[in-house]
Amino acid sequence: MRKKSEERRQAIIDIAAEMFNDVGFERASMSEISARLGGSKATLYNYFSSKEEIFVEVMRQQAGQKFEVTFTSLVESDDLRGALQRFGALYLHAVLSPEVIAAKRLAFYHAERSNLGQMLYERGPKLGWMMVAEFLKKAMARKQLRQADAWVAALQLRGLLDAEWLEIRMLGVVTNVTPTKIRDTVERAIDVFMLAYATEKH
Repeated sequence: MRKKSEERRQAIIDIAAEMFNDVGFERASMSEISARLGGSKATLYNYFSSKEEIFVEVMRQQAGQKFEVTFTSLVESDDLRGALQRFGALYLHAVLSPEVIAAKRLAFYHAERSNLGQMLYERGPKLGWMMVAEFLKKAMARKQLRQADAWVAALQLRGLLDAEWLEIRMLGVVTNVTPTKIRDTVERAIDVFMLAYATEKH
C-alpha cells in the first residue's frame, strides 16, 4: 500500500511539473492538476496542501540532486582551500543552471503573495548552508580558520561565490557561464574568504 501511495505522490509531482512547464506556475491550479491526474481534488489534497507545496517538490527533484552532490562534497581535509574550491565550483554550476534560475525567479516573484519563497528556502538552501556552516565550524575547531560565527562565515562565502554572476544571470544579462569562468570566479572568491578567515599557518 505504501508503494502505491508513493507512486501516486510521484505521479502528482510529474504531472504538475509538466503543467508548470506548459502554462506556468500562476496559471496552473490544483483543479487542473487533479483533472490531468484523473482523480478528485480531495485525493490531491491528501498528498499536498497547496500548489506551492507541489512546486517546491518539483523544484527539489529537478534541482535538488545537483545541490545534494554539492553540499555533501564538503568533507574534512588538510587541504581546506582545495575542499572549498571543489565545493565552490559545484555550487556555481548548480546555482547558475536553468532549473535553479527558473525556481529563484518564481520564488522572488511570488515571495510577498504566498509562502512559496519561504518554503523553497527552508527546504533547500537553508539546509545546504547549515551543512557548510557545520563544515566551517569543524575547520575552526581544527584551527584551519579563526574562531568566528560559522553561520555568518557560510553566508559570506555564499556572497563571495554569488557576487560575479548570480544577479546578471537572474536578469538574463548572461545565459551561460563557462567552466573556465566559474573556476576563475571560485578561485578569486576563496582567496578573499581565506584572507578573511584563515589562520596564519593556513
